[in-house]
Amino acid sequence: MIKCSRCNNKAEYVLVDYRHEIVDEGEVFCGHHAFDENREKCPCCYDYWIEVYDGDTKCDVKLLPTYPQGTLDSEGCCSEHP
Repeated sequence: MIKCSRCNNKAEYVLVDYRHEIVDEGEVFCGHHAFDENREKCPCCYDYWIEVYDGDTKCDVKLLPTYPQGTLDSEGCCSEHP
């Protein structure tokens, strides 16, 4: 189980950029912390899963995306949902 970067709860979200590339060394968050620090949510990515990798080894974990502030387009969407 991958744990939240802020607490010991199970991670549900991973920080990604506009094109769903993982940023900040794969910072992950539980549902409680996913949108702290003004992180954003694309309204269309409720079922868009990001595969999380640990170095060269693929983890068997898929997480939902959360975005740094200002990453989404003017309509609040990611590159997959403009």
